[in-house]
Amino acid sequence: MRFSTAQLAWIIVALAGVGGCTPTMVKQPLSATTQRSDDPVTAELDFWHGLTTQPVVCNDDAFHGLLLFLDDKDTNTAYADRVTELKSRKLIPADFKAAGNEAVHRGTVAYAILQALHVRGGWVLSVFGPSPRYAVRELMYMNLFPRSSAEQTFSGSEFVGIIGRAEDYHEGESAFIPAQTLKPPSPAD
Repeated sequence: MRFSTAQLAWIIVALAGVGGCTPTMVKQPLSATTQRSDDPVTAELDFWHGLTTQPVVCNDDAFHGLLLFLDDKDTNTAYADRVTELKSRKLIPADFKAAGNEAVHRGTVAYAILQALHVRGGWVLSVFGPSPRYAVRELMYMNLFPRSSAEQTFSGSEFVGIIGRAEDYHEGESAFIPAQTLKPPSPAD
């Protein structure tokens, strides 16, 4: 049986619609296993070290990491508590509903970092307010995020790198400060 080009196009479109898009899921969030330690310092080190080996970061682990970045601790023991905490601080959109073991979107993390660092952004953010898409674009412009889209996810090492860059920015590392505002080194240096 021979198909015309138009018929083949319709068949391809129909087959593409059948599969649909399903989110990537993580079997066991790392935060659930590392928080069991009695020593919070060991738990935090185990979390960050273990995260670097993860091929995909889920929402639960990303939110745990964001709270560690912001507060140096995460007293929440459940994903729902982390979501409530981040929503109350307006660090994730109020309509956020993704599952804890679902792969985190870069837009979700960018939105949280943008809000946490109080980045005002360009005219789009000023006029329309923060959104995951424009948060990613603003953080790309600030060199805190790699070129990417809001729907992409992170590997564990990428996420740890993003948190490190956000921490450097927050601490005022000279790489993020315009050259004209830096203090010149003293003669003793």
